[in-house]
Amino acid sequence: MIRRFEMLRRFTGFMGRHWQTVLSFSLGLCLCFGLALVSTPTTAQSITSGRVTEILDSDQVYIQEAIARVNDTASQGQRVRTGSARAQINFNTGAVARLASNSVLTIGQCANLQRGTLLVNGSINGCTPSTLAGVRGTTYLLSVDEAGRETIQVLEGEVTLSKQVADDAATDTTPPSDTTTDATLLESPEVTSPEVTSPDVTSDVNRESITLTAGEKIQTTEGEEFGTVERMTANDFIQILLGELFDAFLNELPGMDQIRESFTQLFPGVPYPSGNSPVESIAPPRPGLPF
Repeated sequence: MIRRFEMLRRFTGFMGRHWQTVLSFSLGLCLCFGLALVSTPTTAQSITSGRVTEILDSDQVYIQEAIARVNDTASQGQRVRTGSARAQINFNTGAVARLASNSVLTIGQCANLQRGTLLVNGSINGCTPSTLAGVRGTTYLLSVDEAGRETIQVLEGEVTLSKQVADDAATDTTPPSDTTTDATLLESPEVTSPEVTSPDVTSDVNRESITLTAGEKIQTTEGEEFGTVERMTANDFIQILLGELFDAFLNELPGMDQIRESFTQLFPGVPYPSGNSPVESIAPPRPGLPF
């Protein structure tokens, strides 16, 4: 009887130590896995489609040269163009973009702006004929003027810029061939830049890549190196907030709280601008009456 009790005691002790080892190993594995998830950076997702969610000013929004209406979807490889209208596009990734008038955007691996101005909010990469903007979730503007000069401005968050190699640019910037393009709609009106004070120069950039933070901007041109990083003035920021990419949109941009916070931190003591006024918004088509 004593021998059996001794054998049972030894077996119980062995099993206790065994399960303690297994439990410790499992807890350690879970902890390592959790730390790996926390340390993994959030990267921009691939774009497969963009849905038109708002149209302002006129009906001159086109997908592949066909007039687009609210809730129409542009698929990867298709081109979205605006004439005298502005549009908001919600991507499959959850990110939001706003396209200014007289702009051309192709849905690709990035939100590819060929001409005009694009506001991007969320975790998608934007690009121009020469530049790729990598993000982790931020709000920034891309613009390409008629001379091919590109400007990137960051309202909040962080954007890492790099020059596109020839193969990437060729893959993503060549729009599908069109035969029905209306030349009059492709003309961009003259744009007068707001009068601003001289910006503060922060640094010369790395010619391979450069990271912009909130309140910074830079210019570049296809085939040339990046320019110099400049600080946006309060007037720069205000002109954007009161401009056509914010004014009169019915749906508030998801990142507005972060934009307000960024403005307050960058320009303490300067009142945050407000004053959206409603204008004509193109509503989704309604079914006709049966009589």
